[in-house]
Amino acid sequence: MHKPHGLVFSTSIGTPIEPRSLNTHWESVRVQAGLPGVRLHDLRHTVVSLLLELGTPPRVVQAIARHADLDVTMRIYAHTKLDTMRQVLDKINWGAE
Repeated sequence: MHKPHGLVFSTSIGTPIEPRSLNTHWESVRVQAGLPGVRLHDLRHTVVSLLLELGTPPRVVQAIARHADLDVTMRIYAHTKLDTMRQVLDKINWGAE
């Protein structure tokens, strides 16, 4: 099929998918899968967070997420590592018995 816009995902006639249409389709898939109120954007957030947790270099994560600025990637998603550190530190017995 010829894709005049060079898109990976497109409508059946090769044009860009409207965000509202994509969200509507996701909602249908989500309900069929029995997932609670998970937004499509939540999946994006999860992928970026997991990439950082796996130690992916921040610049690579920035490129994958298509963020214009590395600061956006780190400011929005770096909290995940802080949460993980807190969980780990909470498991340490600091001698308080």
